[in-house]
Amino acid sequence: METVKGLHPARQLAAALFFLLLWTAAQQISTAPLLAAIARIPETMDSGDLLTAASFVVLLNGLRAIALYLGWFLAGNGLAGLHPSLSFLSWLTPAAAIPMTYFLPPVLGEGIQLHFGIPAVLSVTSVLVLRYLTRNISDWAYKSIALALFVFSFQWLDIIPSLTVWGAGWGELSSSVKTAAGILEREGLLNWSGGAVFAGLFLSGVLTTELMVTYSARLADMALLRDRENKMARLREESLSNRSLVEMQQLVHDLKRPLTTILGLGDVIVSGRGEGNAARYGTVICEAARSMEEMVSEILHEDFRRQVSIGDLVEYVFTQISPFPWRETVLLEADRPVLREMVKVNVVRMSRAVVNLLDNARKANLQAGGGKITLSVSLEGDRVTLAVTDEGPGFPQDRTSGSGWNSTGLGLQYVTMVVHNHGGVFSSANLPGGGARAALTLGRSVKGKDEL
Repeated sequence: METVKGLHPARQLAAALFFLLLWTAAQQISTAPLLAAIARIPETMDSGDLLTAASFVVLLNGLRAIALYLGWFLAGNGLAGLHPSLSFLSWLTPAAAIPMTYFLPPVLGEGIQLHFGIPAVLSVTSVLVLRYLTRNISDWAYKSIALALFVFSFQWLDIIPSLTVWGAGWGELSSSVKTAAGILEREGLLNWSGGAVFAGLFLSGVLTTELMVTYSARLADMALLRDRENKMARLREESLSNRSLVEMQQLVHDLKRPLTTILGLGDVIVSGRGEGNAARYGTVICEAARSMEEMVSEILHEDFRRQVSIGDLVEYVFTQISPFPWRETVLLEADRPVLREMVKVNVVRMSRAVVNLLDNARKANLQAGGGKITLSVSLEGDRVTLAVTDEGPGFPQDRTSGSGWNSTGLGLQYVTMVVHNHGGVFSSANLPGGGARAALTLGRSVKGKDEL
């Protein structure tokens, strides 16, 4: 509700009471001096005196009207804020109370009867329109300024002689000013000056309302953008947490293999069942322990590198995706000589990069009903390229980051970071016949596998 974002209903009702009391006090302002000054205008025959008197009449009527309209305006919103079921009072209160006030007995100010004419009708209408246009704006200061400009502008219509036949300016003060203008034959002066001031104030009210509405819309857009950014941040955190959990589970699984070997052979040696093979078993245990040590170093230290064949790296990748049902959709395309080529990498991190590409390809296939993922290995000079292709919809043309398949983009960010840290190049592109290709290119190690 609007009142929740703006003033508390009790404070709005208190402000409404203040303005209504101010309106009551304004009725007590004596108009005798002003009427006497207007009566002397035919004697001086001065157009300046006529315009001065007209301005004072509009100022007095404007102050009274602004206090009245603003008081009932705030009263309606304060009553509507007391309970959701009373929301209709925000427009019904000013629409009903303001006209009723004009027909009160002439007891509030020297017996002057208020006239509910065209300016009053326009003022009530402006209250309702302003209430609707600014329903999502909680700043009552700006609303009050806009309302005051509209109400004050309509008061100038009362002193325009040509509008008298339309119900404007039938009050005692306004009629006196127009009578004096008729005696001086200066009715055209009041028509033009009153119309000009009315137009200026009315346009100022329109511009103020437009600025409020535009500013409110921008604030709403900014709030929506912040909300989306917060949701995306939470999604990224959840995705990162889930991805970290999956990676931890896979790393534990990888560490468990050499640990199982160590424990199994150690148990054989301790039980005495490995007579004659203890040395061979011990060698296997040491190799498994060194493998675990290398894996732990790769996990803890990003810059740790070791020589490994492309075939062993690919085998390590397939080991990590083996628990997943989509493993059967991944096909390997590589020549045996290429698989024997060596690279110097952080095996754990590089394999995770390739797994991320395979996982993105799986998501892409789910989007378009694709069924096959291809992991190809090729050799070009001293560079080795591992490429993953899918049968999905391809990368979106307007993507700024991520794969675009309802993902946060953390997978591709990780791939890019790992490849760059290895001095390699990561690239992605859509295929002409459909699908997408993501590839990472690494430098080939100068040492052959047989030299290790």
